[in-house]
Amino acid sequence: MLIVAIAALAMVGCCTEGKFSSEAELPKLDALVFKSEGSTIYGQVLVPSAKFAGPRPCVIFCHGFAGFTRWDDVAHDLCRAGIAVVIPHHRGAWGSEGEYTVTGCIMDAENLAQWAMGAETAAKYGLDTNAVYLVGHSMGGNSVVNAAARLPGVRGVALVAPCEIGYMAQNMSREELKRFLIGEGMLVLHRASDDSIVDDIIAHAAEMRFERAAKALEGKKVFLVTAEYDRTVPTEPLDAFWENLGAGVQKHRKTYRAGHSLMGARLALAAALREFCMAP
Repeated sequence: MLIVAIAALAMVGCCTEGKFSSEAELPKLDALVFKSEGSTIYGQVLVPSAKFAGPRPCVIFCHGFAGFTRWDDVAHDLCRAGIAVVIPHHRGAWGSEGEYTVTGCIMDAENLAQWAMGAETAAKYGLDTNAVYLVGHSMGGNSVVNAAARLPGVRGVALVAPCEIGYMAQNMSREELKRFLIGEGMLVLHRASDDSIVDDIIAHAAEMRFERAAKALEGKKVFLVTAEYDRTVPTEPLDAFWENLGAGVQKHRKTYRAGHSLMGARLALAAALREFCMAP
């Protein structure tokens, strides 16, 4: 009955567009201008309608490598359901300052989560500091699972077609890894050099392994999303991650008949993410 009630509430939230009695009830789009390790991170903050009584859940949605696949459609869906959504562009990507590194993305996710759980941000956007979620697609999955493992206050983490880059680095030659990154768009990123991103991954591969992060997620909610026709990243290591999650983790897993970008399954994914973030 609880699940039915939550689903009904989410559906009501998704039907509020256009049904506002005053300007004060409108949802809002705010600019994200945030300092992370000295680099200014830009992005968006989607603030739900005032018709949703606070405090509200908050999702920080981290993009993949190199950020071509956007998630605005899913983010707006979550916002219509009463969830605040923060969409950052990682350092060195799409106008944000600094140089892109994979470990830098992890720090960006960690710093943004701490910002969202802070009293000032919570008051400004009406956030529930006990309901902050990290959601990441592809390389963003690597960012959020490792950031969540360091942050006891984060309520949950959702990995959408996640890239287990530590596993890949340990099972590919340096040149294979570099070709993979170039093929996925590395050349559009602001970086010290092509090799700087590769060096960063190889140096930190072991500590970024999902199996290692799993041990630190006790007490959190974890949602693992895979795509049946994913030809971009390996899914084999995700089973080991899943098995390493402790008994105190609320585990949810779905596989969609879609490719790496989840095109063709985004409405279903958005509904699943709404339920994940709004359930106790």
